[in-house]
Amino acid sequence: MTLLSRTSRSSVEPMPEKATVASMVARDIPQARFEIAVDAAKCTGCGSCELICSLYHDGVNSPSLSRMRIMRDALSGENSIEVCSQCQGPECMQACPVEQAMIVDEKTGARLIVDEECIGCGNCFRACPFNVEGSVIKHRPKENVYVKCDLCYKRETGPACVEICPQNALSYIEQR
Repeated sequence: MTLLSRTSRSSVEPMPEKATVASMVARDIPQARFEIAVDAAKCTGCGSCELICSLYHDGVNSPSLSRMRIMRDALSGENSIEVCSQCQGPECMQACPVEQAMIVDEKTGARLIVDEECIGCGNCFRACPFNVEGSVIKHRPKENVYVKCDLCYKRETGPACVEICPQNALSYIEQR
């Protein structure tokens, strides 16, 4: 049986083999417990958050590998930080055709992409309404997987970016 999916261009494409009818049905997704709050007025655009993110997750200092992105406006001098909001109704998870490719961490409620299960279809990337220019969910072409902020769920002290930010522009807060 071939499953079909609508793409952003309204064409119909076959879904990958790992997709199942059960995974296409809306899931009962547990509530997110925490998120990273951004105070853009405090951000100087130093890039420490991007560097520590890539170092923690990928073992290298490379902003392009970071699961967050500083958006720098050269004209105004203002900065903003794009990072996953850990939505309560995550459209990325609803769009994922592989049930175990996106899961929820029990402790933090973080929405996680499991590299070993991700089939690289890009449904999460296209479904996220906050994914400006691929700044929240990013594609790794070498591995053909997608990645996003996971709140450094394996770290006892929380997200590395919050800990390293010299201006305290990032906070690890409990969602309301």
